[in-house]
Amino acid sequence: MVDAGMQERFDTLLADCAICLRRIGLSPREYLPSVRLTHNRSRIGSCKKLRGGCRPLFQISCSVDACKTDAQVRDVLYHELIHTLPGCFDHGERFREAAARVNEAYGTDVRATRREPASRVPEVPRSEVEPLVGSELVVRCRRYRFVGMNGRPKRCCNLMDERGRIYVCAPAYVLSHMKATPELTPR
Repeated sequence: MVDAGMQERFDTLLADCAICLRRIGLSPREYLPSVRLTHNRSRIGSCKKLRGGCRPLFQISCSVDACKTDAQVRDVLYHELIHTLPGCFDHGERFREAAARVNEAYGTDVRATRREPASRVPEVPRSEVEPLVGSELVVRCRRYRFVGMNGRPKRCCNLMDERGRIYVCAPAYVLSHMKATPELTPR
């Protein structure tokens, strides 16, 4: 749960970061003035294009769980605002040049990748997980059915929720939740 004070803090930092970018000659394109706050630990920020064309509109998200200090929040917000610049939606040369300008001007630590790797998920052989296809598991009070494997190297399990939406996760995630809810067996 996010309180109004936290939302206001993130929104104020976003506006400050945009002003700081303009001071050094970088003009972010149009974005929603309110940061979408998440509790994601693996993706600490994102920049989503809501509208394309001549006047794109972006939505910036930031994880309240991964960003504890204002300095961390600023680094993430600068990173996501740089994505709104023309030619910077990926982490290519233009993005890295803009990030270097921000770092030089403000002493920040804006990078194309996160500073700390996400907690390592142990590698699990597919043969250990494949027999569980068809099983149900409960994650945060929601039921999912393990519907199969996909070709991605590490995140290779597909889970389907009650509405039919597919979520991709690591095999270790499936195994840990199967052990936590042993009453749910394959059907």
